Amino acid sequence: MVNIRNLAASVAFTSLLGATVAHPGDSQDEVRRELEAHAAARPVARSAINACASAPNTAALKARSVARRAATAEALRQKRGIAHKSLKSKRDQAGFEKWSAVDHDSSSLGYDLNTPLDTIFDSNSTCALVPEVTIGPYWVAGELIRADITDGQTGVPVHLDLQFIDINSCEPIPADTLVDIWACNSTGVYSGVSATGQGGLNTTHGRGIQSTDADGVVQFDTIFPGHYTGRTPHIHLMSTAGATLLENNTYVSDSGTPSHIGQLFFDQDLITEVEELEPYASNQQSLTLNSQDGIGISEATVDYDPFVDYVRLGDSLNDGLLAFLTVFVDTTADQSASRRPAAHYYEGGGVSTGNGGGPGGPGGPGRPSS
Repeated sequence: MVNIRNLAASVAFTSLLGATVAHPGDSQDEVRRELEAHAAARPVARSAINACASAPNTAALKARSVARRAATAEALRQKRGIAHKSLKSKRDQAGFEKWSAVDHDSSSLGYDLNTPLDTIFDSNSTCALVPEVTIGPYWVAGELIRADITDGQTGVPVHLDLQFIDINSCEPIPADTLVDIWACNSTGVYSGVSATGQGGLNTTHGRGIQSTDADGVVQFDTIFPGHYTGRTPHIHLMSTAGATLLENNTYVSDSGTPSHIGQLFFDQDLITEVEELEPYASNQQSLTLNSQDGIGISEATVDYDPFVDYVRLGDSLNDGLLAFLTVFVDTTADQSASRRPAAHYYEGGGVSTGNGGGPGGPGGPGRPSS
C-alpha cells in the first residue's frame, strides 16, 4: 500500500472547457459533466484513501508490491540484455511538494544495490479513480486478453505494473477483474477504429486486457504513447468485474460491470525527452502539454496524482521503462452507461459501431467483420 501525500496543483485551472476537450468529438457539455463527477466524488475518495493508509493489510501488501516490482525490473533487464549496473532509483520519499514539480523518474538519484527496495519501488503516487462521463471515441469492445500489446510497433518500451485497491475496503479488488487498456502509437494513431487518420479496424496495437491477480495486479508490455492534437500522451484504462470470457481469448463486451473508466499520464520532462526520439519526432500533429490538457488537469486534483512512477532500465530510453502506479477503485460503482465502443473486435476482425470518430464523426478505412 502507498502512503498518501497532499498534492497542490500548480497549473492554472482556467480554460478547462475551452478548445481542449476530452477527445476529438467530445462536447463541452460532456467534459463539464465529467469535471462535475470528479468534484462530487473527490471528498469521499480522499477520506477513504486516508483511511486505507493505516489499514491492517497495508504493510504486507506494500512488501509484496516492492518485491514484485524489483523482480520485474531485474527480469526485464536480463531479457533485454541490459548490462547490470547499480539500480538507479526514485526521488527522496520525503521531498514531495506540488505534483507539477514532482519528478516521477525513479531513476534519477542513482541509488546502489544496497538501497532498500521500498525506497526504490514503493510508489507514493496514487490515483483515486473517480467516475468519468466520457470514455472517448476510441474504445474497442471485446479486445484480446493478452499482456503484450506492442504488435511490432516501434517506440520506447514500457512495462506497466498497475495495482488496483478497492477504495471501500482497502483490499485488492477481486481477482479476475478485467483491466482493459488502450493508447495510441508513437505517432498518435489508434488501432481498431475506422475514424479518419486512425489505424483501421484490422489493427490491434496498443490494446489489450488482463485479469487481476490476488493482489489486484495487472501487467502489460506496450510502448510509450505518442500525442495527437488536443491531448497530451496518455493511456486509457477500464476495470470490469464479472465479465464472461470466451474461448477465442476475448470476452463478452457488454457483460460484467465496469466500475471505472480513467486515464494515466506521464511527467512532462519525460514526454519532452521521448518526443526527441524517432518515430515520435516524425509526428506532425501539434503537441499538447500536460498543463494544456483538460483531462490531465481534472484528474490531477489536490489529493490524487495520476502520473505514473517509472524506472529507467538502462542508460538509454530505448532500453525501456518500468512504469508503476497504485490505483484506487470504487468497486460499487457502475459505469455501464458510459461504456460506448467505437468498434467491436471479433475473432477474425472487427465491426464499427458508429460511435467512434474524430472531428466530423466516424469514417475512414474499415476492417471486415468475422
